[in-house]
Parts: sequence; C-alpha cells; structure tokens
Amino acid sequence: MASAGSHLSWPPIQGIISDLDGVVYRGHAAIADAIGAFARWQTAGLRFCFVTNNSTHTPEDVVRKLEGHGLAIAPEQVVTSAVTAAELIRAKYPELRRVYVIGAPSLVKALVGAGLEVTERTPEAVVMGLDREITHEKMRIAVEAILNGAAFIGTNPDLLLPTASGFEPGAGAAIAAIAAATQVRPLIAGKPEPHMIETALSRLGTARDSTILIGDQIQTDIQAGKRAGLPSVLVTTGVPAREDPSLKPPDFIVSSLGEIDVTATLSGPSRQRRV
Repeated sequence: MASAGSHLSWPPIQGIISDLDGVVYRGHAAIADAIGAFARWQTAGLRFCFVTNNSTHTPEDVVRKLEGHGLAIAPEQVVTSAVTAAELIRAKYPELRRVYVIGAPSLVKALVGAGLEVTERTPEAVVMGLDREITHEKMRIAVEAILNGAAFIGTNPDLLLPTASGFEPGAGAAIAAIAAATQVRPLIAGKPEPHMIETALSRLGTARDSTILIGDQIQTDIQAGKRAGLPSVLVTTGVPAREDPSLKPPDFIVSSLGEIDVTATLSGPSRQRRV
C-alpha cells in the first residue's frame, strides 16, 4: 500500500470513478481541493463518473448540488445506490412487482421508474435506504414482510455519513437492525458490492487497469474498487479509517485529490467524452 505524497508512482489514468460524500463534499460543504481537482480534470478532458451509496439523491439532485459548488456535469455521470437497487431487483427478481420502501423519495422514484409498485400490502420485497424519518412502525412493517418471505434489499451498508459538522447514522445502521431482528441477510446494491462500479465503467468506456476508484471509506469504497479490479485511492477527507486486517488496503493514500498525478495520461490522446 502506497502512502500519501507527491512522490507516488501513479499508473496511467484514463478514467476516474469517485465517491461523493466525504470526497467531493461533506454534507452541504464543498471540499475545495476536490472541486478544484475535478474542474481541472474536466477541462483537460479526463473521463470521470461519480458513484454514491447515498440513496437520498437522484442523479439530477447531484448535478444541481455540484453546479452550486462550481462543477458542471451530466446526470449520466452519476450512479446512485437507489438506481442500482432498482436495476438489481429487475435483474434478480424479474417477476417481482410489489415492494415496501423505507427510504427517501429518490429511492421511491427509482423503484417506480423501474416499473415496481410501492405498497405496504403484501409486498414481495422490502427495500431499505437512508430514511431520516424512520419510525418503529416502518420497521415493524418491514420485519413482518421479511418474516413472511419478502426479499430484503438494502441500498448500502454505510453505518456513518460525513456531515459538515461531524457524522450521522447511515442507512446501514437501520438495515443492520432489521437484519438482526429477522436474521435475514439483505442483498446490498451499493458499495462494497461492485455493481455501481461496473455500471460506471460501462458508461466511461475506459480500460479497467487505467481507471482508478477514489473513496474515503476502506470498508465500502475501497473494497468495491478492489472487487471490480480497479486501482484504488483512499482520500483522508471523510470517515476515519478503521483498522480491519480482513479488508484489502488501498493502493494509494492521499490527503487531497490534488496529489493524484494525471499529467502523463493527459499528455496523450485520451479525451473526455460526455456520457
């Protein structure tokens, strides 16, 4: 595992897949070095796509948020766990129609957009994401449905989310509670599973070994990058790393995205395309 610093030996970089929370911003506050780095990469023509475990935002929400921080992108450059959850349900359970949702309106929108009916009545699946208005009654309905045989899908396992002032409980905290109550392990759509990474790769059209994954969490971001076979970069601007020898370490550690050297790549013929 490489340590932080400008002396790092970077591979040729044709594409970047990056997390958002804790990497580009914390809550509503932009991380200035990161916004500056992506703006430079965009101007230079480097291809990039954002992947986020946060199911409370649509791709269009992310576009507006980044525009407010001075970075203009297209919705197709954002892959969310809500959209990924809907895609997974359609792929894994093609006959499934009725779902009960604990989550934000953006998660409901993604599921309805995939042709699913959101209902409390005899759901065939329970889909859980971050819900800042979660109640005991919502959890009761989810537990009852799962115990009656409904599939259990979680958007992401993040226990903590970075905010401008610290941290808040993530979707994974509530998902873990339902999993403990039912003794049913959920199908996870987001990182550390590689589903979103594969979608982003297909949108970028870049080679796997020359596309880096940037994230602030070893447990989710870095493991997803490793499972997808990408060089991985941990940036220390988000959730503090937890020691866990069972996890694969990042290939690089930086304290600022400005430390990532893409000079050699950008001197060649590869150019950014709108995805």
